[in-house]
Amino acid sequence: MNIVNLSIGSEVKSAPQNPFMDHFNLEARTQRVWDLNHAIWFTLMGLGGGVFLVGRILNLTEGLGHWLGIPMVDIISFVAIAIGGLILVADLGRPLQFWRAFANVRTSWISWGAWSDLVFLTVASILVLPALTLGSSRPFDGLGWEPDGSDATGLTMEILAGVAAIVVMTYAGAVLARPRSIPYWNSPAVPIQFLLSSLAMATATVLALEAIHDKAISRGQMLLLGALATGLLVAVVVHLSTHQDTPGKQQSLDSLLRGTHRQIFVGIVVLLGTALPALLAFVGAAASGTRTAVALASFALLLPGGLLLRLTTLRVGIFPPVHIQSK
Repeated sequence: MNIVNLSIGSEVKSAPQNPFMDHFNLEARTQRVWDLNHAIWFTLMGLGGGVFLVGRILNLTEGLGHWLGIPMVDIISFVAIAIGGLILVADLGRPLQFWRAFANVRTSWISWGAWSDLVFLTVASILVLPALTLGSSRPFDGLGWEPDGSDATGLTMEILAGVAAIVVMTYAGAVLARPRSIPYWNSPAVPIQFLLSSLAMATATVLALEAIHDKAISRGQMLLLGALATGLLVAVVVHLSTHQDTPGKQQSLDSLLRGTHRQIFVGIVVLLGTALPALLAFVGAAASGTRTAVALASFALLLPGGLLLRLTTLRVGIFPPVHIQSK
């Protein structure tokens, strides 16, 4: 619409075009809904699910301390996921309506996450119940399965809890990756990063417990930590280097690599929180005398790195600019 014709009697007048109607621009906008609470929630869920899996897969649940007969590895897992679940409930705005988080399994990754949290905490708690020690007694010792999963019933529960733990670690990234409205989030690289970060943080936590309890840390455990941290670094770099010119993602990359979040993302997340632990882990694999220090240092670097990875990912969630021109 460039010209509007107005007829008055036999006279025709031309009204000038309105530039505010002919051209409409909406600048790129940063989302303001997801922030620190969500980053803490995502981190705790990833850590909790990962610690359970790593402890069980590496068969390290029994030698790293107990409380009331329950392995500390499992307690750390339960507490992290329980606190993350409370943050999820509080984030709903109306905590008494928390049941709504479970209502849309067919269409919502949030519902998948809520159910996975519930399944994990229920099954894993029942699994370790025979180990519960009150005073000098174990009141649930006769339940009929082994809490370390060494019999058929215990192993079945361990596998079910492990599958739920994998979903717990992954669903936060899947929640972000599904919508197309924020290009930086809309990528399979986001859930992959969150999963690898969760496993790396969990492995570092378990190895730090080994170091605290003066247990020997094997070369294979160091290589596992190094491989997970390296995989995370590769996933981050690939995500940064693809679709760089996409509107919205371009602005996100500018903020991460050249703008407000550059020091935190490049300095802490990528270099100190990912690349350095990977390097240290491979050093530890080669030099056995360094493994205790490497385990503790990796724990101290990967956990804040994992939290800040999630926080910066959320804070550069940018809607692309919109330009509309009438014809």
